[in-house]
Amino acid sequence: IFYPGGNDKMKKNGEFLASYIKEITGYELATATGQPGKGISLVIDQSIQNPEGYQLTVSDNGIRIAGSTDAGVFYGIQTLRKSIPATAQGMNVELPAATINDYPRFAYRGMMLDVSRHFFPVDSVKTYLDILALHNQNTFHWHLSDDQGWRIEIKKYPELAEIGGQLPNNGRKGGYYTQEEFKDLVNYANERFITIIPEVDIPGHTAAVFAAYPDFKNAVKFKTKVNIPGQAFNALDVDDPKAMQFTEDVIAELAALAPGNYIHIGGDEAIGLPHDKFVRFINKTREIVLKNGKKMVGWQETARADISEGDVIQHWIYLKQKSEDSSKKKDNIPAEYKEIMALFAEFMKEAPKDPGLGISKKAKVILSPSGYVYLDHKYLEPSADSTQNAEQERLGMAAYEKQTIQEMYDWDPMTFNPTVENPQKDVAGIEAAIWCETITNFRDLQFLLMPRLAGVAEKGWSKVENTHWDEYKVRLGAQAPLWEKADWNYFKSSLVDWK
Repeated sequence: IFYPGGNDKMKKNGEFLASYIKEITGYELATATGQPGKGISLVIDQSIQNPEGYQLTVSDNGIRIAGSTDAGVFYGIQTLRKSIPATAQGMNVELPAATINDYPRFAYRGMMLDVSRHFFPVDSVKTYLDILALHNQNTFHWHLSDDQGWRIEIKKYPELAEIGGQLPNNGRKGGYYTQEEFKDLVNYANERFITIIPEVDIPGHTAAVFAAYPDFKNAVKFKTKVNIPGQAFNALDVDDPKAMQFTEDVIAELAALAPGNYIHIGGDEAIGLPHDKFVRFINKTREIVLKNGKKMVGWQETARADISEGDVIQHWIYLKQKSEDSSKKKDNIPAEYKEIMALFAEFMKEAPKDPGLGISKKAKVILSPSGYVYLDHKYLEPSADSTQNAEQERLGMAAYEKQTIQEMYDWDPMTFNPTVENPQKDVAGIEAAIWCETITNFRDLQFLLMPRLAGVAEKGWSKVENTHWDEYKVRLGAQAPLWEKADWNYFKSSLVDWK
């Protein structure tokens, strides 16, 4: 494997590919700098216009993978990886002569992981990053705090991790990442051309914060006591100096840890927080993010604040279907829930306006429509493997409509939501999310993630006219040996002929 001299990232690309080929085939390829020769050549070619695009050529002389950047070459390597039979141990491998010119549709292709509801150790997060890299995802949105736990060490507020990271959470083990572990994962992601965007969810979803610092003021007041399992109705108060100093200190430490351009501040579902307080909190937090040299990402509700050019909103509230008995469910709501449900209904009524509102303020939009890319939906179709029946029954949110992997694949990011009038200009990209209420271990997570991540990745990378279910499901089935070789758990949908 040849790579350009004096380029550490291309050297790592070469070593990455050599390691994979050895693992799959048993053949140990040397890596060397110098002019391309007979073998595999990794080349920087400035004639390739898209910074993440690549050209992969297979000929009698060998294999050439070219990109205008190191990242482009890395994505070419992923295509080569997926082209080598995963069962090739000790075999000669022949590839057909071909030239592939390929580049992504969207510059932002992300995947979120909720480590608050289930804490995953560093090794599991690294495997998660490996899965993202194989699927050409370039952003890891790390949901580090929520009501169920605070998962990142903050030096100025040690109780956040020590108390907020060890809350009772349906019997799940607590935990948090040290700042050194965070830096290690940043480096691991960078080697795979993945940017980490850390999120601490504020002002709402802050039960873990209040557990650690009960003297912070809760800006949410209800007339009746509300106790909904899994929900804590609380929010930091913009008029509480302690809370705002806390916000400033936390963002400063996060900004110093994360080398990417963005910090995600959450901002979702602050039910019961007066609108004025919400807007002022987001405005002040945005100023703090900018002061620390970063740009702000927030869930779509942050569009209601004074955001502007350079900010990004994450559009998530988009359910495709409504259950037939939703009106009956409404009639059965206990009296003590009615106040919160009325507020929630008002909140949902405003939600469809958020994308257009954010765009009108010159913000960009990340598409994360819950009906298409929330990967904690239950699977509708049966598994081709009856041993997965118990997993299928147990995993996924019961509140969502069950969906087939075909239903979650068949959408066009450019046309699915008419409130985004000019997606070519206003959409930054696509991000899928996976929430961990039902997950008890890493194999559970993989089961919900795969194979649906492959479909999300395709929508982020390929033009919609090149995405057809009947053709896609054949290519999807061919990936099974690669996933099994890596010991990755996946749902064996009966809609696919798994090889």
